[in-house]
Amino acid sequence: MNVAIRRAQPSDIDVCARINYEAFKDISDRHQFPTYCPTLEFSTEIIDLLIESPLCFGIVAEREGAVVGCGFMDERNPIRGIAPVAVERTFQARGTGREIMKALLERGQDGRGIRLLQESFNLASLSLYASVGFEVKEPLVLMEGKFRSQPPYGFEVRPMASEDVEECAALCEKLCRCDRTSEIEDALNDYSPFVACKQGRIVAYTCAVSALSHSVAQTEADMQALLLGAAAYSSQELLSFLLPLRYASLFRWCLQEGLRAIKPLAVMSVGEYHSPEGCWLPSFVY
Repeated sequence: MNVAIRRAQPSDIDVCARINYEAFKDISDRHQFPTYCPTLEFSTEIIDLLIESPLCFGIVAEREGAVVGCGFMDERNPIRGIAPVAVERTFQARGTGREIMKALLERGQDGRGIRLLQESFNLASLSLYASVGFEVKEPLVLMEGKFRSQPPYGFEVRPMASEDVEECAALCEKLCRCDRTSEIEDALNDYSPFVACKQGRIVAYTCAVSALSHSVAQTEADMQALLLGAAAYSSQELLSFLLPLRYASLFRWCLQEGLRAIKPLAVMSVGEYHSPEGCWLPSFVY
């Protein structure tokens, strides 16, 4: 199928939001998993932020003047992050998604690498991403629930302050070998970031206990303290986050705390990739 790729514009927000909502709901419903995009209103908020952001590259695929797909890439960091990519249901499996991915990969050539999160039950997207060069690097599960325990003794968990950004960024660079300073800075304005301190040093931070944001800790124990401390501040009934399955003991701890695994995902990457040290919870891009 011949499609034209162009830069997304504010006038595309509504149609892209509808395509994104319907495409992810359709595949999730067919496999009986919850969709990341529960309502059209939520999809509209996400697409609006992505198209309006100068630090995000968004494109649409058109056929005969009608938008039939869209894709976005976070360009805030040297490692680029793709999400979301969606195609009109009647145009899926006809090459539109491949053209969108090719355009995003071409755009991201100046980055150190490009990553994305893939829902593992979606074998069509897994095959597409693998065919254009992506490799599975990290199996994940989306965890959801309410922690039973209180924060442990010996840690101070508090809201992140602007003067913490440099230390948090250094922790990320040390353990994950990638620069996510801009995300940490943005979290101060957009989310509820927290740090966990031990003996006056930051040993863990989260931009938000959410699948939308990432968290980094020196050890699994530090991550546990961070999660429990942040949960104590939260008014949300349920918290959710993405957990790499390599942390088997942390996974078991989450289950013992009353959380449950919601659905499987995986980090996929093309270009530079360093397996994180310490303990790390990815965001919806990586």
